[in-house]
Amino acid sequence: MTGLLDGSVGDLVAAVLAGEVDPAELVQAAAARIEARDPGVGAVVLLDPDRALRRLRRGRRPAGPLAGLPYLVKDLHAEVDGLPLTRGSRLFAGLPPAGTSTLVARLEAAGALVIGRTSSPEFGLNISTEPVLYGATRNPWDPRRSAGGSSGGAAAAVAAGMVPAAHASDSGGSIRIPAAWCGLIGFKPTRGRNPAGPYRVDDWGGLSHEHAITRTVADSALLLAVTAGPALGEPYGVPADRAHPHPLTVGVLVDTPSGDPVAPAYRRAVDECAAALAALGHRLVPLPAVSAAGRLGPVLGTVIAGHVAAMVDDLARATGRQAGPDTVEPAVLDLIERGRRADAVTQVRATLELRRLAGELAAALAAVDLVLTPTTACPAPRLGELHTDRSAAELFQQIFTISPFVGMFNVTGGPAVSLPWGLDDDAMPVGLQLAGHPGADHTVLGVAADLERRHPDRVRLRRP
Repeated sequence: MTGLLDGSVGDLVAAVLAGEVDPAELVQAAAARIEARDPGVGAVVLLDPDRALRRLRRGRRPAGPLAGLPYLVKDLHAEVDGLPLTRGSRLFAGLPPAGTSTLVARLEAAGALVIGRTSSPEFGLNISTEPVLYGATRNPWDPRRSAGGSSGGAAAAVAAGMVPAAHASDSGGSIRIPAAWCGLIGFKPTRGRNPAGPYRVDDWGGLSHEHAITRTVADSALLLAVTAGPALGEPYGVPADRAHPHPLTVGVLVDTPSGDPVAPAYRRAVDECAAALAALGHRLVPLPAVSAAGRLGPVLGTVIAGHVAAMVDDLARATGRQAGPDTVEPAVLDLIERGRRADAVTQVRATLELRRLAGELAAALAAVDLVLTPTTACPAPRLGELHTDRSAAELFQQIFTISPFVGMFNVTGGPAVSLPWGLDDDAMPVGLQLAGHPGADHTVLGVAADLERRHPDRVRLRRP
């Protein structure tokens, strides 16, 4: 039975629906795995299997498309009744949840059994998961290295075999980066494809999207089929998923807008994957560095600062808790203070500039159906390298150097997936990104599934 925790969501659900395994036993097995494995990983910040067991006792045997799936929800964004949401911050520790988000409610209605929360850096503002509140999340491939962020806990939990999939969110690569560094599938849907509400209205000006980190492309598609769809009050509509004729035109992008280097192993992986796509019949064309992507940093910083400052000031009004050196990490406090200093005109101008840059990015990629890039420019850094004991500007500069390819698709709102493509010279996973225009979710997932099927040795990695 415990072998089901090492496989796919689809296989686990099939066993539950066939009556071969009891969902309560799966919940208990996953909890036992977490208790045994997490002390060396630091992926799970809250474990509550009794919540899921109570749900099973109250209702009938799960029968939906996720029947019996033990599931972990990220400690950011998604509210879950009964599970505190700290956002990786001492400032929010111990506060009760507001309720259950629409996305989590859909997962539970489909049979998923939420058993806890995974770690996130404070407010999701780092691409390494090392919050002061909980400590570092270690990469199961090499515990000296980062598991990525901000969905580092989710990726580490799946890579370490605790659960077959986990909830994740992505405001600038936060699903794709940890998936890449932990050798997993990380898909960010089109903006608005998954609901964010009702408690989260519009985080970071439409940059933030929720979905999952999985072991297979099919599992990501299965979870998306359960959660996607309109909901009352959601601010963004979703373009129809355009039918792309075969073959597709795939743009190959390996140069950074800043001119910073990309690791040679990552360039080789892009070349190999491009050859694999050509063998599938697709047309490959080189793309120059996208200059608009190099201008995102200051604009994103202003937009994010305003949203974070508003969040913590709302908390202060509601609870009296104040952001300060004892409750918030230095880079995050610096960002909050920047947001407080900005006036309404500054915020509006930044939001308008973000929309203009989205148009530039879309125009630069308009001639291709998909874009192939490395997910990051280099392998997972050592723990401690992406520290928050400095200014927000210094932290963000390092983040953009390491990760120059992913944020542009949060700005355009288009779907993007990170999938593994073998190992580098240090036996660490290499992640490649496939991204598309808004609405092209099924096209992106379909091509990723083709690559996974044709090249399982490159895509379906197994941790040693």
